Amino acid sequence: MILSPGPLSSAHAEHENDCDACHSGLDKQAQDDLCLDCHEAVAGDRSNGTGMHGRLPGGTAGRCTTCHTEHRGPDFVDQALDPDTFDHTLADFPLSGGHRDVECAGCHAPGDKYRDAPAECVSCHEQDSPHGDALGEDCGGCHTPRGWQEGGKFDHGATRFALRGAHDELACGACHAGERYTFESLDCVSCHRVRDVHLGVFGAQCESCHSEASWNETRFDHSVETGFTLRGAHAGQECAACHHSGASALPEDPACVTCHEGVDVHAGRHGDDCAACHSEQGWDTGAFDHAREAGWALPGGHGELSCRQCHHGDLTDELDATCRGCHRADDIHGKEQPDDCALCHSPVQWRGTPGFDHELTRFPLEGMHGLAPCLACHRDHRFAQAPGACNDCHAVDDAHDGKLGGECASCHTPNGWALWRFDHGQETGFKLEGVHADVACAGCHRLAGDSPPTTCGGCHAADDRHNGEFGLQCDHCHKGTTFGDITW
Repeated sequence: MILSPGPLSSAHAEHENDCDACHSGLDKQAQDDLCLDCHEAVAGDRSNGTGMHGRLPGGTAGRCTTCHTEHRGPDFVDQALDPDTFDHTLADFPLSGGHRDVECAGCHAPGDKYRDAPAECVSCHEQDSPHGDALGEDCGGCHTPRGWQEGGKFDHGATRFALRGAHDELACGACHAGERYTFESLDCVSCHRVRDVHLGVFGAQCESCHSEASWNETRFDHSVETGFTLRGAHAGQECAACHHSGASALPEDPACVTCHEGVDVHAGRHGDDCAACHSEQGWDTGAFDHAREAGWALPGGHGELSCRQCHHGDLTDELDATCRGCHRADDIHGKEQPDDCALCHSPVQWRGTPGFDHELTRFPLEGMHGLAPCLACHRDHRFAQAPGACNDCHAVDDAHDGKLGGECASCHTPNGWALWRFDHGQETGFKLEGVHADVACAGCHRLAGDSPPTTCGGCHAADDRHNGEFGLQCDHCHKGTTFGDITW
């Protein structure tokens, strides 16, 4: 062994004394063949173009010694590649998705050849699989290297149940709870029974009403299937609102009262023909023409009343059509008033008397009376008993304290207390002239009902400077304008 360039590595130690095991004289090409004779797996890769040795540039023509060396001692480890820079696309397992972030040691166990690392998913991920043995070992049939929860490529259409509509958006576990992947039945109810809001009363054929696009999207044609078209308020009802015992439990009679007898506010008094008054649009949407059917139009506020405010019994019961027939309890006027409330009141406005003509009474409203509210005179609402004399209403306003009697109209007018119309000369025979015209009534009429004297001395005796020597007829000498104006 004088010509040996150095001791062999521990892997080739058995050939320490057999140079011909690796060398063939001066034929270097034969030397590569001797390497491949021992390293059969590498020879297979180079022959088939697989593995790293089969994919290296010039792999089939390359020399083994280009990368691998020997005769450096038993402790020498031939590391021809750098794990940090190795191009994994040269291997039989290109790194994609999540595999790119895995450390080499995560797949290549220490001391094992790199080529011996397993390529099957289950070899590395068996402990991560939540499925156990339920779905076999072909993880790639559903999952991709991008991630367990992402990018599934399983074609559910290849099974007996293609995913359509809302089913296609569900997570696998929504149907395959507990890793159950085999089902005896694929009917809707096999999955949805526990969430059946109908509690099974509508049977097991969910698809007859519901769609896979959405559970709330129904396709049942009630008109075609049952002969009862859903109109108005019926169209918005839940199925169970009418079908209490299941979809197949149809009412024997589709009349309104069959369903609505329990909510009949009339308690059956108005008969069974609800449609005669009500509409499918809603209970409050009436179809009854009161003017045509009852011969009594509902004017003004009457049209806003509920039927029961007038019809306390059956609809066919005869009613008193007069105002007092319904409003007797509301009548605050007593029996003195006539029964025809419309003489004063209007159906549009009960308060106020827009229809009453006071001119037709014994007391037409003149002047300021026309502006006074009714209750200013009719305080007890007994209109027929209202007094007609001025003093009956205005005694408290009498500035004369009753001294001039109760016939206020003798002097005053309805247009205002300050507007006079009394002619003193015509009414009493004593014309007010001169200073007399400016004297207040009470200046002469000091007591109610008295008859003041018409002679000068009767009023002015206290002012007579003649002490009665010339009699009581002062006007023989004096004028009415002033005592100082003497005519004699």
